[in-house]
Amino acid sequence: MSTAAKHLDISALPPASRREVVDFYQFILERNKKAKSAKAQKEQNCFSDLCGKLSWKGDAVAAQRSVRDEW
Repeated sequence: MSTAAKHLDISALPPASRREVVDFYQFILERNKKAKSAKAQKEQNCFSDLCGKLSWKGDAVAAQRSVRDEW
């Protein structure tokens, strides 16, 4: 990205328009921050979408004991 693209001269705009541009810029930054946060949270292991969809066919206590006895 060029330097000119990074810095936008809004001094020619009336004060009300400058405030609107700055407010919109802050809105875009906040939305981007929230999107990154939501994406990071979504990438964490979440098994809630599997809740109620898996069925256990066997004795849960016996399976837990066999896993425990492995160590």
